[in-house]
Amino acid sequence: MQNFLRILSYVMRHRRLVAMSVMCAVGVSLFWTLNLSIVFPVVKVLFQNGSLHEYVDVEIAGLEGVIQEHSTNLENIPARDLRQRARTQSRIGEASSTLLWLTRIQTWVLPWVPRDKFDTMASLLALLLVATVIKGIFIFFQDILVGSVVQLTVNAIRQDCFRAALKLDCQSLGRIGTPTLMARMTNDVEQMTLAIRLFGVTLVREPLKAAACTAAAFYVNWRLALLSVTMVPLLGLVFNYFGRRLRRASHRTMESMAKIYECMGETFGAARIVMAFSGFRKHRRQFFRANREYYDGSMKVVRLGALSRPVSEIMGVVGVFAALAPGAYLVLRETTSIWGIRLASAPMSIAELATLYALLAGTLDPMRKLSNVFEGIKRGLAGSDRVFALIDQKSIVPEPRSPRMMIPHQASISMKNINFRYAGDPDASGARPLALRNASLEVNFGEVVAVVGGNGSGKSTLLSLLPRFIDPTEGHVLIDGVDIRELRTRDLRSQIGLVTQETMLFNDTICANILYGNPQATRQMVMDAARKAQAAEFIEQLPEGYDTPVGDRGGKLSGGQRQRIALARAIIRNPSILILDEATSAVDSRSEDVIHSVLKDFVVGRTVFIITHSLSAAFLDLVTRIVVMDQGCVIADGSCEEIRKSPEFSRLLQGEMSPVRAA
Repeated sequence: MQNFLRILSYVMRHRRLVAMSVMCAVGVSLFWTLNLSIVFPVVKVLFQNGSLHEYVDVEIAGLEGVIQEHSTNLENIPARDLRQRARTQSRIGEASSTLLWLTRIQTWVLPWVPRDKFDTMASLLALLLVATVIKGIFIFFQDILVGSVVQLTVNAIRQDCFRAALKLDCQSLGRIGTPTLMARMTNDVEQMTLAIRLFGVTLVREPLKAAACTAAAFYVNWRLALLSVTMVPLLGLVFNYFGRRLRRASHRTMESMAKIYECMGETFGAARIVMAFSGFRKHRRQFFRANREYYDGSMKVVRLGALSRPVSEIMGVVGVFAALAPGAYLVLRETTSIWGIRLASAPMSIAELATLYALLAGTLDPMRKLSNVFEGIKRGLAGSDRVFALIDQKSIVPEPRSPRMMIPHQASISMKNINFRYAGDPDASGARPLALRNASLEVNFGEVVAVVGGNGSGKSTLLSLLPRFIDPTEGHVLIDGVDIRELRTRDLRSQIGLVTQETMLFNDTICANILYGNPQATRQMVMDAARKAQAAEFIEQLPEGYDTPVGDRGGKLSGGQRQRIALARAIIRNPSILILDEATSAVDSRSEDVIHSVLKDFVVGRTVFIITHSLSAAFLDLVTRIVVMDQGCVIADGSCEEIRKSPEFSRLLQGEMSPVRAA
């Protein structure tokens, strides 16, 4: 119910369109009821061989006589017999109300009705055609209005979902996973789209049609119509039972769809590895298994939906029969009561019974359509659970409530007694081991620090603290004496440039990828940054130059070219802090030499951290300090000469690290 109200809050942002669509739905229901009500005059003309003028005149005369008779009886009833007087007054009121409507029909409608029976029938058919056309116009405009509301609403929900995902920290995004994010923003939102459309069209229009028919049936004979309404509570219980089971089954189906996305993402994202190791069979089995789980879940939803439709329709027919059987008895026996229970104020005619039947049958079509959309509504609500769960998820790296103003870094960076543990899977038992243990580091502005260590030693984890990709479990990270948790992350990261081992370029032009580091930069600044990164030469040789598309993940460029564009992206940002995370591990020696020559000029006047497995002579020419890490601890820290003589560095050099390479 809470998620339904949240969806409604999105919908009501467009309340004008909603109001117009509801008005169209009201028009549809009124003309739907009018079409069914034409049964009465048709039966009168065709089957009872009567004239509408004569019928109205006879009915008015009869009602006047009934009113006169009941008025006379009322005068003869003793004042103390309150029950009998109230009953007689009620009959007078019913007859007077009917007389009023017939008088209005006689005054305003009948002058337009021909007295010839064939002309009357032709007029009724023309009225039916006009009413059907007008109803179709209302349906058309309601569908257009609802479609507009649905698309605007879903766009807003998808935008909020994407915005919420962007605000999450790296750990939370990693736990959710890209396939699950994609499934929630595509498949789950699509299910919500279907549900909102069904709600806006079917769940508004069809109940109004049923209500209008029911109201007209109550006017014909409220006692018999009331008998059919007794099925409504039972129908509600049936919908509630199927609804709970459909929602649970839909949840499992959407989780299966996320597994399909995951299998596809892993397979095609690592297509070269799959081909190289001939892993087609394994990935086929994974995909077929996930596809089968989705099929099983979907079929459960289909079975529940298929069962709910006939059950609800049967109950609707039973409700109609509950009114028609007594009505047929009253007509055929020409009576007003059954077993002493009064069911009509006067004996019913065949025309009245046929009209009552048409109106009650007119409620079955909306009920049938409602049962058909029930499955889609529950799927949509199940999808909303997953989408709103993502929107509501909070980052474990929160923004400060009262952020401090960040000034350009110019003094020092301090990491004091850092302990860090990665958050575990919520479904898993037990905490994960510490990734950083009492790590401390003091770096002055302008230093170039190489952070070295084996795999899993905590190098990348330690420097992930600086841009607040993660927050320490214990300890503090200070920039110029200010705890970075007191700074707005946007301000903090604006002073940090990052070049990673896996160079990530976006499927855009070279110019756009460099501009990503500083969207306010000019094209000349882009060209200057490319020249400093020694990328201008190969860029200018391309047919489209800086406007050349790089392809998905930069796949149209070589590894060295991608890395130099990534360097240009960092250069144009002009950061005061630069982090190079294994930036040269995936390139050849020539590209590495080019990158080193670029860095030699660029590192001046900024604090630089270089995460690496190997220390070449070119690196030693750059760095002023080396920090050695092992098992989450800083085990050595000093100048190149000091560290090379330390036993800790020698042990790691022999065990896990790559040897020093000559320039």
